[in-house]
Formats: sequence, C-alpha cells, structure tokens
Amino acid sequence: MADRRYYTEGSSARQLNYDDRTGRNRSREAVVRGSAAPARRPQPSVRPERAPQPARRKKQGSSHLTDRERRELAARKAQRKAVTNAQIRYTAGMVAAIIVAVALCCYLLKLTSDVKSQKESVATLKSQVATQLDENASYSAGLDSMTDLDEIYNIATTKLGMVYSQPGQTLYYSQNNDDYVVQYKDVPKAK
Repeated sequence: MADRRYYTEGSSARQLNYDDRTGRNRSREAVVRGSAAPARRPQPSVRPERAPQPARRKKQGSSHLTDRERRELAARKAQRKAVTNAQIRYTAGMVAAIIVAVALCCYLLKLTSDVKSQKESVATLKSQVATQLDENASYSAGLDSMTDLDEIYNIATTKLGMVYSQPGQTLYYSQNNDDYVVQYKDVPKAK
C-alpha cells in the first residue's frame, strides 16, 4: 500500500500523524504545519439513528374511494394520457419536420453540384466548339486560296464556250426576308 503522509484540502497541505509501526493514524487528528488554518478536530463518526418508519399499508382495491374521487382520479389519468399523447404527437411532428428539412437540404446540395458540373461541361463544350470553328476557318481559307476565279472564267469562256447573257435574258425576282446568301469572295466583273 502506498505511503500517504500528506493530503490537500482546499489550499492547505496537511500532514497526517501516523504511527510508524502500525501505519495507522495515532490520534485521528490532522496536524497543520506552516498554515494559518487551525488544526482539524476529529468529528465523531457516529451516524444518527433513523426513526422507525411506520409500516406501510398495502394497496387494497379502490373500493374505499367514493364515486366522486374515482371520477376525479379517472379524469386526472385521462388528462395525463391526453398530455402525453399530445407530447408524443408534437415530438413526432418535429422529428418529421427535421427529417424533411434535412432531406431538402441534401437535395439542394445535390442540385447545386449538378448545376456546377453542367456549367463545367458547357464550358468544355464551348471551348471545343471554338477550337473547331478556328480549324474550319483555316481549312476554308486554304480552299479559297486554292481556287482562282479568273482562271475559272478563262477556262469557261475559252474552252467551254460560255458567253455572258444578253440584256433581255436576265430574270429578276424578289427576295424573301427569311432567306440569306453567304458570299465568300467578290465575283469579278466582265472584261
């Protein structure tokens, strides 16, 4: 067993007065050294005796109650049961509301992450479209530089016998507003 010669109580350190041979407290009195606190006096360790309790009656049937007391007792029980049922319904309603709120929050977080991922995919697709348009423009410019309209005119007039139309042979028509024409290069004038 550990040798316990000191203990603290509050801000005072106390040294126990043990008999060295038996290891027991000689005088059952703690000595205070180096403290302004007075020495503790031993308290008698006698417990107060309890007064004898009168014997309890065993519950017998409620036959000794009057009709009015029975009705009041039944009304109190019914009221307690109604209050308990109301508390249970209130608690169940609150739990259901909390579950619905948590489910809505989770759904909102899912929708937010879906929107974010869709925005990222749209940005990726836009960059791919821009890259493809640049490639198409470069190929189109390459094709345009390969075609010489003057050379086509010379071949058509000299080898194939093409002639310009006479003034009465040209027909004009009115253009609808929803149609459009894309012109890539100016058509050369007749020589």
